Amino acid sequence: MKFSLKTLAAAVVMAAAATGAQADIVAGNGGNGELFFNIWDANGSYTRGLNVQVTSFESGLASAGNVDMMWTSDSLLNTWLASADVSTLKWNVVANDTQGANRLLTTYTAPEKAVTKQNDVIRSAGIAVTNFLGAVNPLMSNVAGASVAVDSGSTAYAGKTAFRDSVGGLLDFSNAGTLANSSFASGLGFMRIDALATGTAKSVYNEYMDGTTAVNVWLDSANTLHIGAVAAVPEPSEYAMLLAGLGMIGFMARRNKRA
Repeated sequence: MKFSLKTLAAAVVMAAAATGAQADIVAGNGGNGELFFNIWDANGSYTRGLNVQVTSFESGLASAGNVDMMWTSDSLLNTWLASADVSTLKWNVVANDTQGANRLLTTYTAPEKAVTKQNDVIRSAGIAVTNFLGAVNPLMSNVAGASVAVDSGSTAYAGKTAFRDSVGGLLDFSNAGTLANSSFASGLGFMRIDALATGTAKSVYNEYMDGTTAVNVWLDSANTLHIGAVAAVPEPSEYAMLLAGLGMIGFMARRNKRA
């Protein structure tokens, strides 16, 4: 199922973040959780709150342009990556809302799964996300957009079995990328999983789209995290056709003027 996403300018994101900035990452057990970024290897992990909550991500979207959100790396991430084991490195972006009908936002590798998990399983995944943040938040410094790095023995380790790339095995896909996912073209997809408050019917996987363009998530070579939809660049042949068409329009205009 496709989920239409309107556009969000980076300036709007930053303004919204500044207005509602918090030190702790907002967990979804109170509704409307916050997006957060995790990156880990076999030895430890780094987690950062993105200061954008689910409702703000969706309802604060502008109508013109393409989605273009970015978070430059902080000194802690740069330091952590300098000694990371690239061969085992993975990262993801997640958010949850476990009040009433559940929402779980997560990165994923396309294509989207045709058969989805049951509602009760996704509700359990939402609880697992809240439990993970319960371990992370006490370690956060009391500043907006805080981040934390821990070793693999910590309960806040993003690579632990109870969280990592499938939220404790509750998702039926990996939600993690690597450093190879470094551009829009190679980025991970982004989806919202909807689950009813009760029952065991199938959940619904909603791929985020900006018009007809997928919203992707990537970590570029400068360690900047992006969530965005990039307009397709015309191929050389398409440019040639466009120029030929414009030339024909100009020719017809001159001909009509002479007439």
